[in-house]
Amino acid sequence: MSDYKMIPCEHYDYLELACLRGYQLNIELINGTQCQGQAITTQTRADKTEWLVIQQQTQHALRLDHIVAITPADANAEFGRVLIATKQD
Repeated sequence: MSDYKMIPCEHYDYLELACLRGYQLNIELINGTQCQGQAITTQTRADKTEWLVIQQQTQHALRLDHIVAITPADANAEFGRVLIATKQD
């Protein structure tokens, strides 16, 4: 996927922390949809795209540049809402 846009490193750090802590996340996507899931891990694929793997009923992978924001559902989380990627026109 040659149109992949890397996200800033500081945003990636929040995703890694969410995975490390196993946070349940509310996730906003660039297409306007929202989903929820437990942060499991991040992946870099052979085509150099980066993904967040979440657990819902099954595991799903979300491309990082398609995620607008994440918000931990846990009130005691170490961070609040974090903007990840900007909406693309």
